[in-house]
Amino acid sequence: MAKINRREFLAAAAQAASAAALSGSAPGKRRIGLVHSTHARLARPASPEDPLDDGRVRDMVWKAIEYAGGFEDRIRPGSWVVIKPNIVFLRPQSGYTSGDVTDLRVTRAVLEYVARKAPAARVTIAEGGSYRSLRDPAEDNVVSQNSARVDATTFDWGDKEFPGAGGTLNSLLRDMATRFPGKTYDYVDLNYDGVKDASGRLRRVEVPVSRTGVKAFGARPDYFVTNTIRKCDFLITVPVMKVHEQCGITASMKSYVGTAPRLGYAVPGKFWNVNLHEQHSVENRIDPFIIDLASFHPPDFTVVDGIRGLQYTEHNNDRPDQMIRSNLVMASVDPVGADALAAQLMGFNPWDIDFLHLAQMREMGRRDLAEFDILGDDPGKLRRRWAKPRRWYGRNNREWRVTKNPEAPMETWERYTAPTDVLRFARWAPGTSFAAAVRVQAEGHRKAFLWVGARGRFTALLNGARVMEQENLTQFRVGQFQQAVELRPGENLLVFRVQAEAVPAQISALLVGPRNDGDTVEGIRWVA
Repeated sequence: MAKINRREFLAAAAQAASAAALSGSAPGKRRIGLVHSTHARLARPASPEDPLDDGRVRDMVWKAIEYAGGFEDRIRPGSWVVIKPNIVFLRPQSGYTSGDVTDLRVTRAVLEYVARKAPAARVTIAEGGSYRSLRDPAEDNVVSQNSARVDATTFDWGDKEFPGAGGTLNSLLRDMATRFPGKTYDYVDLNYDGVKDASGRLRRVEVPVSRTGVKAFGARPDYFVTNTIRKCDFLITVPVMKVHEQCGITASMKSYVGTAPRLGYAVPGKFWNVNLHEQHSVENRIDPFIIDLASFHPPDFTVVDGIRGLQYTEHNNDRPDQMIRSNLVMASVDPVGADALAAQLMGFNPWDIDFLHLAQMREMGRRDLAEFDILGDDPGKLRRRWAKPRRWYGRNNREWRVTKNPEAPMETWERYTAPTDVLRFARWAPGTSFAAAVRVQAEGHRKAFLWVGARGRFTALLNGARVMEQENLTQFRVGQFQQAVELRPGENLLVFRVQAEAVPAQISALLVGPRNDGDTVEGIRWVA
């Protein structure tokens, strides 16, 4: 993990449009509550390295919810409220490491908030992890503790992992039932909760069409989904903030992978969603099916556990510096904005997180942090540069103007939206010779690296000057050709002339920041 230097801090703060409002929210703006352990309004502020106790975590969670505007007024009397944490592995599974699952104290604080303040009739903790239920007769992918088989409800976390909140989920639910009677408290293992047909077999359900007509993004539009997620009245996601190998970050939206029942997607011996990835990914990207799964019931509220997380990748990679302590909590009614802030706090450019674009298309929230008031602590002071996945790269341009006649006026070129990072010309029209253009709006002078992936022979021109000329007839890879470039303030024109050479013509384009680490350069936007 690296700290952000002063210039990067100022750029991030400008990009967030001075979103760190510490008191009150501007009229019409959405809210994100952000509370660090040092926050002055906590009863007992603690240092950034403090392991925290249960009372401090509870105070942080409740304060973040308060800054976000709360949610109890949005819950109707008699409702079924579901709290969905991230508990993908249990000790001693090989994938588990500290920072990989939601802090039990955060889950407990959210559960207590609902128990004390919300007029719910039923409160459920729901999750689907990569371990079998005690009721499952299969013997692979089981977890034992003290020579006894356990699952998410009976695993005893002790007091070392989450100081002050040890015990099991079952004991936590019993405690809430005793302290706050009048509600039903239970746990649902989503792996075994799939929607079934009349014969009792798992039934696929089509992704609902959005109000604006947006359909499924995944390669297959029908999914195995769970009754609990579809039928509950109010859904609170409580994810842990961490890096993810395939989509950049894990927070509220990515946690929906745990809502896909493993009984529908696992294969023999592998109790994880193998076939979810194989059947629904698009060109090896999981972002489309993340948002498809969320479409069955988008989060009504999210509380993000940023106390500890993982850099490099999402599960244990045996590196001693993988776990990062940040000692912060976020909350918002807008899960897309919360995820955008999580990305920024981890040193990513939120623009690069593809599933945030897809979520906004389905009107699940807004990804532009300029549209939010961030109440509590200043995100610019908490932003760090977490180690990213080895093969990480940001979201390539999707909006193009394309033509077979590059000599024609550009305003006559056809607008075309590529469904993924790669512009495959044959999907637009048959042929062997093409040109594609995109305008790049820069907030000021920017030094960058142009990353190009291509099949065929191509020439790249930036503001009329040739900056790259290459040929590739073998395997395609995003960023296989890289060239340092400079963007001028305002509009820049990037044009590719591409000739198919025994392989279909295709191109991808990404403008990476001066660190050349795969993140889109700050302060630019692509405009077709």
